[in-house]
Amino acid sequence: MKRLVQLLLLPALLLNSAGCDKMLTPDPVGVQTVNATFIDFAGTLSAVNGVYNILSGGNLYRGNLNLLSVDYASDDVQNTSRSNAAYNVVDYFELPADNALTFGLWDDLYRIIYRTNVIASRVPGIIFPVAQSLGPTGVAYKDQFIGEAKFMRAFAYFNLVRLFGDVPLRTTETTSPTEVNIARSPSAQVYAQIIDDLKDAAVKLPTVYSGSGPGNEKGRPTRWAALTMLADVYLTQKNYAEARATAAQVITQSGLSLNTSYAANFFARGGAKNGPESLFEVQFSNGGSASGTAAFGNPYSFIMGAVTETNGGVVSLGAYRPTNNLDPENESGFGGGLIQEYEAGDLRRDVNFVQARSGSGVTQWLTTKHHLPNTGAVGQANFPIYRLAEVLLIYAEATNEAGLLDAQGLDYVNRLRRRAFGLPLTTPDTKVDLNSGLTQTAYRDLIRSERRKELAMENHRWFDLLRYGFDYANTVLKVNQKRDAFTKEKLLFPIAKIETVNNPLLTQNPGY
Repeated sequence: MKRLVQLLLLPALLLNSAGCDKMLTPDPVGVQTVNATFIDFAGTLSAVNGVYNILSGGNLYRGNLNLLSVDYASDDVQNTSRSNAAYNVVDYFELPADNALTFGLWDDLYRIIYRTNVIASRVPGIIFPVAQSLGPTGVAYKDQFIGEAKFMRAFAYFNLVRLFGDVPLRTTETTSPTEVNIARSPSAQVYAQIIDDLKDAAVKLPTVYSGSGPGNEKGRPTRWAALTMLADVYLTQKNYAEARATAAQVITQSGLSLNTSYAANFFARGGAKNGPESLFEVQFSNGGSASGTAAFGNPYSFIMGAVTETNGGVVSLGAYRPTNNLDPENESGFGGGLIQEYEAGDLRRDVNFVQARSGSGVTQWLTTKHHLPNTGAVGQANFPIYRLAEVLLIYAEATNEAGLLDAQGLDYVNRLRRRAFGLPLTTPDTKVDLNSGLTQTAYRDLIRSERRKELAMENHRWFDLLRYGFDYANTVLKVNQKRDAFTKEKLLFPIAKIETVNNPLLTQNPGY
């Protein structure tokens, strides 16, 4: 599953700005250096593409699947029971400080930050030829590349601050070994930087890409992707007025529209990549060849497929599966399963999941929305980061939490519900629509349920639990699903021990 990427991957850009103390000497002979790369359009584009390679060619959404592994901490995803020797320590909140998962998360996310810092620092001083100065939409390539870098830097820090709390904050290029080790910055300062980056990215990024030519491939972040992440950040900070206003801007100005069917969002379920509802996806290709923002195929058959899927001699583990109250491996009294969240007739359940034999040899619900059977490590399906459906839900949640029970937010939720039951999106239906006049508490519970069903297995639920707070998380995890080791301290992951050893300025999170 480890393949060389055909894009130019700069050795200097592989450095981890927060935890690695090995720096290259200036301009080593025979090595493509930073100075030799940021001199023209082609070199700059290859460096920008190298940032996306960490998503689709590294260990976040491919390789070790580190970001997907975060989902095991939620009440939506389970592996095997604790009685099984191969049980998942994230699922049971027994993750030690000395572990590969959080090292991988930290390492890849700071690789993104290092690369984007270099781009943001170097690109303003480059002079592109006139023929390569403007993209097809009229946006200057220099602005686009800086916007892409800031979008991806915000993406990395947004994940880091939610997973680890206070984290080292660096926004300039690291040029000396003495600059590598820095202390953690307060979360509020990290969030302020994320917001600044996304605001600037929203100004600099195109509203759409032509899909033709280098630098114009569909799948790069647009202004609307930046505003969507910004709305998500505001919602996380409980700044409901800004979350609502920013989400409304995307909904009313982007020109995006909901697919008429839920399945149309997912390539593995017959949909199109980067479709009319898509805002940002991790791009995958199937031939092992890299192109633009896509590296290689995804390996989801190995963790989502049935036991009958054998790829290259490797049997699928069926490990990334939804929680189910009737799973024979559950602890006694287990409840609150994702499968049971779906109402009778909700088509989303059978788009997202299928019943088949797992690695345990019994029939269980397995995840099917992201992978095509028997594709091994070259699955073609993209992984969605943001869809328009989530923007509608952000608007509805922010509006309700602000105490504004407006008809527009209710209509947005009802559109998703109508689609879930195979009905026209804009035609009211008394059997499916949520009623007006709900209390804030009742509406809150329904919105949370809709997020859970709509965005299942899209890497959102753990972050939703963090936003809802410890009391809610404790109920669904410890009370309902018998995760006895869950405590308030476990809302944050441990910083990998190797990072605290390499950087004496780093302190560990409590409880580890």
